[in-house]
Amino acid sequence: MKSAEARLRAASQTLALIGFAGLLGLAVMTSLDVLLRWLAGTPIQGVNDVSAVVMAVVISACIPANLAMKQNISVEVFGSLAGGGRAESALTAFASLVTLIFIILVAWQFVPYAANLRTNGDRTWVLAWQVWPWWTAASVMMILAAVVQLVVFLADFAALVRGGNGPPEPEDDPAATDAHL
Repeated sequence: MKSAEARLRAASQTLALIGFAGLLGLAVMTSLDVLLRWLAGTPIQGVNDVSAVVMAVVISACIPANLAMKQNISVEVFGSLAGGGRAESALTAFASLVTLIFIILVAWQFVPYAANLRTNGDRTWVLAWQVWPWWTAASVMMILAAVVQLVVFLADFAALVRGGNGPPEPEDDPAATDAHL
């Protein structure tokens, strides 16, 4: 199970890196568009089209890594009030379960949305790119995010069953840091 977690974490981090590269490319393209509008009065045609389709992919590419490394926002008031230990592990497992359900619901909505885009033949305005392949890629990444969160939930639940000692945080786990070298 540990090697599967490490592989998922490494794949998620690689996917996030690709997503951030896409975001950087989009930022460079937008900056060039603004610069060309200012200097030459000529915009780059289709920047809004590219932005519209790339943004969903870029965002969904980062979600699996966020979940794998438990970098989502959490409020740990109840765990500290309950005295830590088993109660804190129970709340952590419950939060992981709620997150899993939410990610599954989001992925469940992405898939039919991408299918509808394909059926309708939606295209971008200027470049006339088909939109569905981009949303299909985003859907695949959300499904990967659901798998990653399932692994996180199983680890949190296993920690609860073991007696309340949580799994090591990804930044404290040597396998996590070695996985992306």
